[in-house]
Amino acid sequence: MNNNNNENFNKLLLKKGANNKLLREYKMKLNNLSLELWEISIGLILGDASLQTQNKGKTYRLKFEWGDKNKLYAEHIHTIFNEWILSPPHKKIRVNVNRNTIISWGFQTFSHSAFNPLKDLFLINKYKGIANNLIHNHLTPRGLAYWWMDDGGKLDYNKNSKNQGLVLNTHSFTKEEVEMMSNELALKFNLNTCVRLNKNKHIIVIKHDSYKTFINLTNLYIIPSMRYKLPN
Repeated sequence: MNNNNNENFNKLLLKKGANNKLLREYKMKLNNLSLELWEISIGLILGDASLQTQNKGKTYRLKFEWGDKNKLYAEHIHTIFNEWILSPPHKKIRVNVNRNTIISWGFQTFSHSAFNPLKDLFLINKYKGIANNLIHNHLTPRGLAYWWMDDGGKLDYNKNSKNQGLVLNTHSFTKEEVEMMSNELALKFNLNTCVRLNKNKHIIVIKHDSYKTFINLTNLYIIPSMRYKLPN
């Protein structure tokens, strides 16, 4: 099914409601996530994506949200997961404590058992965490690229800096989890990493001397709209 036909079909499913017969039949035709989607999902959940259930763990869904600056990235992810999503990214507007208007774009997959294996890797007692050896056993160069695009950036934002260090913003994980991920990244991908404090939370730094190694691993998967996050 091409993108236009799939979009029209999704609109029909959405119009008829989430529990209609047509949607149930459509879900039954879907099995496991493709290898590409599995690898990308690992990276996205290590970033900001959340894994949710609405039926006490029988099935799960992925929920996404990005700021207005990364709207093209949101559209890219939506296209990749198109067959698992009913509606396009929707615009959210809120005013923060400083009275600044914040715009973001969000969407979610529908719930399906295909997402259930991710639960064993990322939900610890119903809260976001990571399973032991997750990086070693499940993270690929493609997944690393999406993790960094989703929740990474430069170590030094001084425009004149020659430092090519990178960060992975792992603020939602515990110190022990971040240290474990840092060590596994170093061992699996031959990256020189360390853990630092940022806003009283622990983040992973990929040091300057590993920049070329990181690029060699991920360059194929970093999309044009996210290359502004790379050093120089």
